[in-house]
Amino acid sequence: SELVSLRDELRGRRSDVRLTYLPLIMKAVVAAVREYPQLNGWIDDERGEIVLSKEVNIGVAVDTPEGLMVPIVKNVESKDIWTLASEVEELSARARSGKLSLDDVRGGTISISNYGALGSLSGTPIVNFPEIAIVGVGRIEKRPVVRNDVVVVGQVMDLAVTMDHRAVDGGLMGGFVLALKRHIEKIRETVGEV
Repeated sequence: SELVSLRDELRGRRSDVRLTYLPLIMKAVVAAVREYPQLNGWIDDERGEIVLSKEVNIGVAVDTPEGLMVPIVKNVESKDIWTLASEVEELSARARSGKLSLDDVRGGTISISNYGALGSLSGTPIVNFPEIAIVGVGRIEKRPVVRNDVVVVGQVMDLAVTMDHRAVDGGLMGGFVLALKRHIEKIRETVGEV
């Protein structure tokens, strides 16, 4: 509910950038990765190593006429939501027009599959090899929720996280999912001053 409220509030501030939920979710992923850095990186099969990254380079799945493409938004941790919104929009347009460069699709450390944008409530995202993890987000919809022992209408979004068990076990992933949930539910605190 707070995610919906903040996005709606921020949309009224600027008309030059189309703000979706994705940049806000990207910031929540960065905050969760800071608590669970083991999910931010890739597996180097040639060297037999797990490589962790301080930069958070988020792959964003884009549905194109040629199939799914995953351009990378680099250094998400150092960008504000407006910059992220612009970059996502630009990369998505280049993906749909077949104009992505090799650099646009290399260097990801974690990905987001936003199947909610296509109307799906839930799904099972597949890890974008060689990354360690991917976050799937479903469509936000009104559902009954319990607050203070009272059933009320709330905005709910399903999350799914898939990870490579060679790098991360279920305990770490469970902690990451809970951290991500907390950062989304408290998105105003997560994003800070906008």
